[in-house]
Amino acid sequence: MFIIIKKILMEENKSVSAKGRVLVTGITGFIGMHVGKLLLEKGYTVRGTVRDKKNEKKMAPLKSLPHFESLELAEADLLKPESWDEAVKGCDYVMHVASPFPIRAPRDEQELIRPAVQGTTSVLKACFKHHVKHVVVTSSIASVMSGGASYKPEYTEADWADTNTIPAYNKSKTFAERAAWNYYHSLDPKERFKLTTILPGLVFGPAFVTTDFSSGDLIRQLMTGELPALPRMHCGMVDVRDVAAAHVAALDCPTSDGQRYMCCADDHLWMTDISDLLVKEFGKYGYRISTRRLGYCCFKIIGLCERQVATIMPFWERRRYSRLKRRPKSWESTS
Repeated sequence: MFIIIKKILMEENKSVSAKGRVLVTGITGFIGMHVGKLLLEKGYTVRGTVRDKKNEKKMAPLKSLPHFESLELAEADLLKPESWDEAVKGCDYVMHVASPFPIRAPRDEQELIRPAVQGTTSVLKACFKHHVKHVVVTSSIASVMSGGASYKPEYTEADWADTNTIPAYNKSKTFAERAAWNYYHSLDPKERFKLTTILPGLVFGPAFVTTDFSSGDLIRQLMTGELPALPRMHCGMVDVRDVAAAHVAALDCPTSDGQRYMCCADDHLWMTDISDLLVKEFGKYGYRISTRRLGYCCFKIIGLCERQVATIMPFWERRRYSRLKRRPKSWESTS
């Protein structure tokens, strides 16, 4: 009798903790690894996609995660639509985090735009085919901010970036998110999955990954003085742990279907503010932190030769504020 009762209790506990299987695309990335870790801690079964399981440089940090032994892995590539069928099959939910994020500006913007759009569309088609319940897509505040003549100081989730005024990375995030919503709205409302997009600012915080990632590379360039001068840029920022929490909160929130949510501090910081904070915290350890200021004309000239510099010029001296239109009460404990 005791054995039977024990089995019943074990099955009840199993059914309570079995929240479902979540696919995290790009789980070896800076954000993806934090999302996967939080899902595992909350009792979800997690499957993560990687391009190559044999890439030890990418896999080693993943293996250091708590509960790694319970993590499922699948190989998939944003430019190989057929690879997503098996990756998505059997999953209840999908966190589509994977997206190209360059360390350097590409010569051809399609190097970013094509995999971002094609990958997002392929993942969502596989989600519909395999009856996934809810998809959370990682977008960016880059998809709401415009530059040049289309600039405005305050923006919300109701805004969309003017793609004629923004650089390649911003275009890739904007076009990919639009592709997600276009596909979602093309489906029968009675049959489609739920869809939520998370729009983080510049993401900082502790990193599990040991390979380069863009926001980490920015801090490295500032810390080592590799960045020769500070542009007059106003940056919206967020902690990577809050970004992960927002993804999971969106999954758990019953009213998040069909919604975009910015994940960013209301007020932003100038690059000079970031530099000053680094000097205060790390200058005493001998780091040669970038502090030099140069004017617009100097950066404009440099931008004629350096594509990376040219991409920031539409945002020069543009002070910005983000204003969330909505924040579900159920998010308050995690955001």
